[in-house]
Amino acid sequence: MGRIERFKLRDLLTPPNLVTLARIVLVPVVLVLLASGRRGDAVVVILAMMLSDGIDGYIARKTGRVTEIGKILDPIADKIAIDSILLFLAIRGEFPMPALVVLVARDVAGLVGVVVVGRRAASVPAANRPGKIGFVVLSAMVLAYVLNIEPLELPLAIAGVGLAVVSGVIYAVEARRALAAGRRGGS
Repeated sequence: MGRIERFKLRDLLTPPNLVTLARIVLVPVVLVLLASGRRGDAVVVILAMMLSDGIDGYIARKTGRVTEIGKILDPIADKIAIDSILLFLAIRGEFPMPALVVLVARDVAGLVGVVVVGRRAASVPAANRPGKIGFVVLSAMVLAYVLNIEPLELPLAIAGVGLAVVSGVIYAVEARRALAAGRRGGS
């Protein structure tokens, strides 16, 4: 076939993908907690979301349930979580809007890339090491901003945005290779 087969509902309902979906469902909970001034409670939920990012991947690998939809859904869940919280903070003047614009632009470009690669290539490139490290740094950055730990905010913002840009470039190169391989392998 040469291209990614259509996603099946049963793939979406695998245990690792359900953990990923739960991370998305928790985003509004965090936003409500932040809006109501319950930052401590929000931090607990954010930590649970961050831990779930490692848990879903571990479960997928250990049970042999790595799916193409999971490779797409997991980074989307991460981006929804990080970008939503940062947007909330930026609107309140607690996070620099230029940094948010860079992160969201990278995330939108990545999402467009996933759609294009998913339609034309045999496989979606997996998350790269700078992307995984970037998620950890961005998560720490979110916590620093939510908890108002000023000495950590700017250094983590610089590192997080830098790693996001680097991982985006690497992903773009890998996506281009996947598309080229898909063209050579047939239509």
